[in-house]
Amino acid sequence: MSVDFKGGFKVGGAVHHHSLNTEQIQFILELLGSTDFTGKDVQVVFTIAFALQEEYKRVKELEKIKK
Repeated sequence: MSVDFKGGFKVGGAVHHHSLNTEQIQFILELLGSTDFTGKDVQVVFTIAFALQEEYKRVKELEKIKK
């Protein structure tokens, strides 16, 4: 079973995408990079930052294709 969300995100094996563009993802990455995390939060922040970097690359390529 798949569920469609307003932003186009599909659950259930389909390609996932969302409404964030590269500028918005870059802002979140810069925000994470400028924040001091300590203790147990560090690993979670690294994991999230890595996933956002990979998503940034995919979104950037999609934006190039659409132009």
